[in-house]
Amino acid sequence: MGFPPRDFYSVGDLSVRWEVAPLQIIEWAMNGRIELIVALPHAEFEGGEEADYAAIRAGHARPLFRSYGDAERHVFIRRARPPSCSKMLAIVSPPDGVKIMAADVLVATAEVERFEDENGLVRRVVSGPGAQTRYDWDGFYCEIICRMHDKGLPEKQKELIDDMVEWFLDRSVNGDAPDPSTIRKKIRGFWGRLRPE
Repeated sequence: MGFPPRDFYSVGDLSVRWEVAPLQIIEWAMNGRIELIVALPHAEFEGGEEADYAAIRAGHARPLFRSYGDAERHVFIRRARPPSCSKMLAIVSPPDGVKIMAADVLVATAEVERFEDENGLVRRVVSGPGAQTRYDWDGFYCEIICRMHDKGLPEKQKELIDDMVEWFLDRSVNGDAPDPSTIRKKIRGFWGRLRPE
């Protein structure tokens, strides 16, 4: 039995997953396109509300993600929205608010999936410990080996490239596939050995 799926991504994780700068994610959040959350150790809200995490206003976290100059090492969050509430509440304890750093700014997995679905983003495929790639290259090579075993090697490289573009398109959630030149680079090594010119 494997581990359950992760529940949260850091902004840094998403920057790698989506191949965008962390500040871009913060700006999407500032425009209401994605919700940011932070963990709240030992925090108490007005009215006695408590929560392990809460949504924050992205503008409060932006100083942690500047694109130029020195970013702040930490900021204090003094208002947040616990999961059980529909509005932002003041944090009354600790009295100065909750101190957070860039690595503390998270996005819930359900929010990541909603954002990807709404914007037609391809979900990344995990291909090794901690590594994420845009396309399923392990599956790509497996498919080529199986095809060559079952049908032999095509006469022309273009035929194999076209077949593999179709293979990616058949598995894509939004019609995305690597371009033929990328696939050509991936097969160049073994094609030259099997079909020397």
